[in-house]
Amino acid sequence: MFRLPLALTALCLVAAVWHPAGAMAHGVGSRELDPGAARAMVFLYADGDPMAFAQVQVTAPDGTVHQSARTDGKGGFAFLPSGRGVWRVAANDGQGHRAEREVTVGPASGPASPALAAPPAPGPVAVPAQAASTAGIGPNWRDVVLGLSLLANLALGAACLRRRGR
Repeated sequence: MFRLPLALTALCLVAAVWHPAGAMAHGVGSRELDPGAARAMVFLYADGDPMAFAQVQVTAPDGTVHQSARTDGKGGFAFLPSGRGVWRVAANDGQGHRAEREVTVGPASGPASPALAAPPAPGPVAVPAQAASTAGIGPNWRDVVLGLSLLANLALGAACLRRRGR
């Protein structure tokens, strides 16, 4: 009589204990706002919240630290590169979340000569501010599948309990 509920309870407890969600940190990402002379970007957590007041370090193409600063309250940060090459920008919130991006500065970077700018470096996608959901920030396909699976299993469990009650 109590076999099925006991088995379901045991299964739920095992799944809760062994589920890796407790160990997973939520992701972070960044996107470049308007590639011009000054490079502005915003750093966000995967749920869209800004990485407010996170420590940022800008490394020049030669490996020297060009700038150390913090993001603003909305996760925004800007710097003015002093030369060409691949610049590395890393934001760290001090709680284990770190977002890094590479910014490629061409020979005459800026809005006046977009044809001369080097192609974007691999990594987080540079997109307009309106398209945060397409910037790799937010739930990935595994989260969606897990959510749909949870809903399907709840519906199946309710149907089994309803059938058993007849």
